[in-house]
Amino acid sequence: MVVSGIVYDVIVEPPGIGSTQDPATGSIRPVVFLPGRVNGQYIIEGLSSGFMFVLGGIGIVLMDLALDKNRAKSVKVSYASAGISSLIIAYVMSMLFIRIKIPAYLSSVFMNSYLQGWQSYKSYHCPGHSDISW
Repeated sequence: MVVSGIVYDVIVEPPGIGSTQDPATGSIRPVVFLPGRVNGQYIIEGLSSGFMFVLGGIGIVLMDLALDKNRAKSVKVSYASAGISSLIIAYVMSMLFIRIKIPAYLSSVFMNSYLQGWQSYKSYHCPGHSDISW
């Protein structure tokens, strides 16, 4: 519950889901993720992200159980495959959630703007160290 943002939900009291108006039809559509705001969330968004974190943790535990020498080989293989698939699903879904929140996350445009900001910061705050390149 803590990784789902329950403290944030209690303090801020956000709605369960949001809504947006479709510009083409004018109809109202439900929105589960609060786009563009990393420090804000709807309740369903926090619960689904927390579930993905728990799923990844369960995957790690299952992979650890697959290393037990006292188990049958078929059980170890099933634990390992369930653990690996849980971990992959949790990672892919978490990255999808992040890309919904921040559309340019880990894209070349995002990284280029970050590096340009770093270059301007470096030239202003470190005038003698302009030869440093990343």
